[in-house]
Amino acid sequence: MELFLAQNHAPLTHIPIAASILAALAAIASLFYKKQELTWMWAILAIVAFVACIPTIVTGVLAAIGRFYIEEGFIVPDTPENADIRLHQQLGSIGAIVALIGAVLGVRRLMGKMPNKILVVAVSLTLAVMWGIGGHMGGKALWAPETFPAYEDMLPDDSDG
Repeated sequence: MELFLAQNHAPLTHIPIAASILAALAAIASLFYKKQELTWMWAILAIVAFVACIPTIVTGVLAAIGRFYIEEGFIVPDTPENADIRLHQQLGSIGAIVALIGAVLGVRRLMGKMPNKILVVAVSLTLAVMWGIGGHMGGKALWAPETFPAYEDMLPDDSDG
């Protein structure tokens, strides 16, 4: 079961990242267009981003354990060789806290209260940028030539000139 979950970290990451980007776009659009649908959209997407990040974090920890980044506990050790994957984990974990703030703001909006729009945009953009960078770092670590040998077979051969 752990292997199954670990293998699904990469595909699962796309759900909260996409939800956070769309929530940020809806929040920004709601500054310029006074449509209730836009505020409902960012509210729902903010909640989706938070809920979807929970299994993503669980599968991420299991993937890190499976790839020997984590030998004990849940945190990637702070060593030079783990710097990128540690930052990836930190951006994902801190992003989960930011996502929780966004989800709380989203629930408040769905309950009829209108949170400060600038705060909503700031939280939404912060989350989208954090998870965008963190997701890119994780993808780069996963699909690099040293971790994914078939990647080198896909590169064009420079000798064909």
